[in-house]
Amino acid sequence: MDKKTVLLDICEINNPTSGFGQICQNYANIYKEMDDETLKFHFLLPEGYVADFGDKVQTSNIRRKYHKHFRKGLPCVDIWHSTNQQQIKRCRGKYEKFVLTIHDLNYLTEKNWIRQKKHHFFLQRAINKADAVTCISKFVARQIEEQFDMKGKPVRVIYNGVEDISGQKDCKPSFATGRPFFFVIGQIRAKKNFHVLVDMMRRFPNHDLYICGDDHFDYAKVVREHIAALPTNNVYLTGKISQEEKVWLYRNCEAFLFASMGEGFGLPAIEAMQFGKPVFIANYTCLPEICGDCAYVWTSFDTNYMADRVVECLKIFNADATLPEKVKAHAAEYSYAKHIDAYVRLYKELASDI
Repeated sequence: MDKKTVLLDICEINNPTSGFGQICQNYANIYKEMDDETLKFHFLLPEGYVADFGDKVQTSNIRRKYHKHFRKGLPCVDIWHSTNQQQIKRCRGKYEKFVLTIHDLNYLTEKNWIRQKKHHFFLQRAINKADAVTCISKFVARQIEEQFDMKGKPVRVIYNGVEDISGQKDCKPSFATGRPFFFVIGQIRAKKNFHVLVDMMRRFPNHDLYICGDDHFDYAKVVREHIAALPTNNVYLTGKISQEEKVWLYRNCEAFLFASMGEGFGLPAIEAMQFGKPVFIANYTCLPEICGDCAYVWTSFDTNYMADRVVECLKIFNADATLPEKVKAHAAEYSYAKHIDAYVRLYKELASDI
């Protein structure tokens, strides 16, 4: 029997500092080595992207402006997998089955109502065409079922895989002062709620806070204003950092602080757990679901409450030698082996009807 071809849209592979980019890179690394009796794989890559993926996979490059409107030149495959919801805004080639993965519905809070309506229209249209809709948490699944007409289709939850980076080499960032520090990473967007962490740092004059990530967004100005108002001068908005610097910060921080109000999965919290670190999260979106009982939860953004919670929980964490291993074990539950196995089983289920 001829193998069925599964196309994976991994066009964010050229943006390795983003969550989507990391997922695409891991997909490429895993699927290019896979030998399967019934499936073969095809990567859709960004315009101009060149890499050697070996002889087990085929590749095609999109032409960004052209393929936004036309599908000529795109491959013909058995199964087309749009690996995130942003990919629905461009054309797809010919296919027999279509898998749509939705990571979040953040546009409901990030966009004005006109852009919300436009995005909703395109996403509903993609859902209508999809043979399988997957998402990355039960929280997102509930949102999808509330917001869209699923036409009787189930929303399948396949948790993200998280690459184990705890053994990777590190590099101390030039901005590190040598003082004890807290760490957080993510795009500097309003949903990440970084300014409440800045305000909290008034209570920690002997610690630093490093806020790392793409800071070209308007919200970065708000964060900088809060930093400028601090009498303690102990918060640093660093911009993007390298993988080696990120590993060093996870490895050496006293705690990871994640007050985000807009996550579909919350990958950085799990990465921090890989290093056995105490993690503090907001009681919002998917974070309690993903972190379980292995993170400390803020139920309010009152500055004194947040600071008191950090002080109290750090004492508990540091006094119990079993807790670092507990959080490491929890992080290990989100393996790429489980994630990829779930998708391969889905592909084979769909392929059986072709």
